[in-house]
Amino acid sequence: MRNAKVKNIAVAALLLSLAACGGHADAPEPQVAAIPGATAPASAGTAGSTTEVDRQLPLGATKEEINRAYDAYYACWTQHGVPSDPAPDGNGGPLLSYKKNQKKYQAAVDACADKEPLDAPELDPHQNPNFADDLRKELQCDRGHGLSVEIRQAGTDDAGIWVAPETKANLAKANSDAGMEIQRQCEISAFTAK
Repeated sequence: MRNAKVKNIAVAALLLSLAACGGHADAPEPQVAAIPGATAPASAGTAGSTTEVDRQLPLGATKEEINRAYDAYYACWTQHGVPSDPAPDGNGGPLLSYKKNQKKYQAAVDACADKEPLDAPELDPHQNPNFADDLRKELQCDRGHGLSVEIRQAGTDDAGIWVAPETKANLAKANSDAGMEIQRQCEISAFTAK
């Protein structure tokens, strides 16, 4: 599964914040998809939640759709024993707890594998024969709208668009409401069959 640009940007922000607060930004990546926001809203930690959320994200998923899918995923983590560790900047949650002690919480994460949100089929290089060309179109669109981004891991299943250089200003612009909407519209435009 390809890491969507929204997820990549959020992970970069998380790694920068972990490095700033003494975390291990160079720790191996978890065996789960990168998670947008890296925080768990209060609703994510509610034990016994029975609300079923569609884990298949549509092409051009909104921030709300992505957050709803990951809230359900994180709720499963907490139901299986992953605590919501706070961070000095107010962010935190189950992902931060997991990153601090992957070995301890891997079984809980594995138990929730069937709840992990899935990218749109168009964003899967195994399902979209035009994936590489579409990704380049998306990159061109994002850059054309003033976002400082690049393709990383081209030619792999994990190819994605990342903020580059990963400065606070570039990350803030990409993660702003306007930046997120640019990325969403560029994704829709680039990956919609013509």
